Amino acid sequence: MLNLNNAPVSEAPSMERTLIPNGTVCRAVILVKMGDIEIPEFGRGQWFKSSQSSRAKWMELEFTVIGGEHDRRKFWDRIFVDGDKIGQSGIPQAKEIGLQTLRQIIESANNIDPSDMSDAAQQRRNISGVNDLSGMEICAKVGIKKGTNGYSDSNRLIAALTPNQKDFISSGQTPVMQTPAASAVQQQAPAPQQSGVAPSWANR
Repeated sequence: MLNLNNAPVSEAPSMERTLIPNGTVCRAVILVKMGDIEIPEFGRGQWFKSSQSSRAKWMELEFTVIGGEHDRRKFWDRIFVDGDKIGQSGIPQAKEIGLQTLRQIIESANNIDPSDMSDAAQQRRNISGVNDLSGMEICAKVGIKKGTNGYSDSNRLIAALTPNQKDFISSGQTPVMQTPAASAVQQQAPAPQQSGVAPSWANR
């Protein structure tokens, strides 16, 4: 038995975690978090989690900021790939959005313009599975997700920016954190909630 009753008590004041400002643009490295189910379409390995009350399925990503004021800070987000609501294409809307996000990540990491349909660009958009995202470095636009059910607000990924966007920071470029003034911050769309609860568009 490990008795910690006599261990020294920390006298350091509790530090309130400060969020990365909403709208900040930075370079960040991705880590794909392990899940508990496999979806063969997205590669081998259990990289996904599923809701107990709907068809919603998602993967969880961890982002580590590289360089600048927020160097080595981390934030997390989810990419949904299934849900109950069917989109205009005939597949779940969650999957439509998830595939779009995955493409943005690949194009951001590989410095590919979305309009580039050359053979080389198309080949670089092919990956063996979502686990290939681990270690990729992207240009990330960071947002803030409102906390619910007792959870505090937290940072999230707004988008992986691509070379055709004016705020894009390329790999190796000296990172100059682009953080909008508070008065210019735009209101963000609702983000996935905690504890496996899917966003409304994944359930309808």
